[in-house]
Amino acid sequence: MRTRCITPPITDLVSLAAATAVAACFAAGCSKSERPPLGVVGGTVTLDGRPLPLATVCFTPDGRGRTSIGTTASDGRYELTYLRDIVGANLGRHAVRILTAPDDARGRERLPKRYHSDTVLEATVAAGRNTCDFALTTETR
Repeated sequence: MRTRCITPPITDLVSLAAATAVAACFAAGCSKSERPPLGVVGGTVTLDGRPLPLATVCFTPDGRGRTSIGTTASDGRYELTYLRDIVGANLGRHAVRILTAPDDARGRERLPKRYHSDTVLEATVAAGRNTCDFALTTETR
């Protein structure tokens, strides 16, 4: 009895090779050695002296890099996340934006623009633990 080998069409082999290459690139991009050095960042956000719950805190690096995001708890405390379950932010200077959930049906932001779209907030992240507290006010300057 003879055994016959079936060779798949060349297009199937090319597709398999391409899929393998793409998977390898994604896996390589997720490795710890590819990740930039990060500092752990947390702190408290207050508005007119009171904790600001459910605010989104965004640290955007001045240079290249991913924005790190955190959400304040009921006591105003937050911790930044770099990517999914990786805490921290890129080292260096960041523009900081703080946004709140809309307070009415029209979806208006509660905070003055100087804290989000026209931000005046900055922070510098160093290696290790960083505490960045933000005492916001509603009064105009």
